[in-house]
Amino acid sequence: MKVKKNIPLFIVFEGIDGSGKTTISKMLQDMLDKSGYKTLWLREPSDSIWGKKIRELANLKDAIPIEEELNYFIEDRRIDLKNNIVPALKDGKIVILDRYYYSNGCYQGARGLDVNKIIEKNLEFALTPDVTFIIDLPVDIALDRIKNNREETAILFEKKDYLEKVRNNYLNLSFPEIKVIDGNDSIAGVFAKIKTVFDLI
Repeated sequence: MKVKKNIPLFIVFEGIDGSGKTTISKMLQDMLDKSGYKTLWLREPSDSIWGKKIRELANLKDAIPIEEELNYFIEDRRIDLKNNIVPALKDGKIVILDRYYYSNGCYQGARGLDVNKIIEKNLEFALTPDVTFIIDLPVDIALDRIKNNREETAILFEKKDYLEKVRNNYLNLSFPEIKVIDGNDSIAGVFAKIKTVFDLI
C-alpha cells in the first residue's frame, strides 16, 4: 500500500484485549511521524460522553442490556467520525484508529447479537477503512499479557470463554480491507509484519 504525504489514509487496528494492537498502532504512528507524515492516533470508545459510559460499564459486574450497550458504541462513533476522523482525513492526515465497528460486531456478537447485522448498521453512516489489521493470538496468551501488564482488568470484556467467542468472530470476518496478522511473536516482530504492508513515498 503506497503512503503519500498529505494524502489521507484511514488505518484501523483490531484484536482481542491483550493482542498488542494499541502498542503496535502507536509504533506505526511514531514511524510515520518520523518520516514526515501528518498523523492522528485515536481510540474507540472515544472520550465523548458515550465513550465514558462504555468504559464505566466495562468494569461493572452486571452487564446492561446488549442493545443498549451497542447503542452507546454507535452514538460514540457518530461523534468520533464527525469531530475527529472526518476532519483529520479532510486535512490530509493518516488516521490510525484503535478499535472500530468490527469490535462491535465481534464483542457484542459474542453476547448473542448478529455480527453482520451490527456491522451493517454501522456501515449506514461509518467510513470504511483503507486497511484494517486484526492482530490474532490465542486467548490464553492475551490474558497472560493483560495479567502481567495491567493493574486492572475489565470484568465484562476479558473473561476467557467470552474472548474465545470474540476471537472466533474476528477470524470469521470477511471484508476486503482486512488483513489478519499473526500475533504469536514479540511486539517488534508483529510490527515488522505490519511495516511490510506500507510503501512510504
